[in-house]
Amino acid sequence: MITTLNLIPTETAGIIQEITTDHVTKERLESLGLMSGVEIVFIRKAPLGSTRIYKCLNTLVALRNDIADKILVEVPDEQR
Repeated sequence: MITTLNLIPTETAGIIQEITTDHVTKERLESLGLMSGVEIVFIRKAPLGSTRIYKCLNTLVALRNDIADKILVEVPDEQR
């Protein structure tokens, strides 16, 4: 199932399929390791809820919900 990154449940892994942000933001995300074909796991929400913490390539990354909404991921059916 393909969905956006901000909609996957806690402790769920997905494979990044596409990043649909502007060019500058996409380059910044790629420099952090977020690129097509890489596994990413939703760890938890930040205390105020406007950002979420993800684990990608053994690194924790905090992304705002509006950015996570523009990252398409494929989640295996058994993890839903």
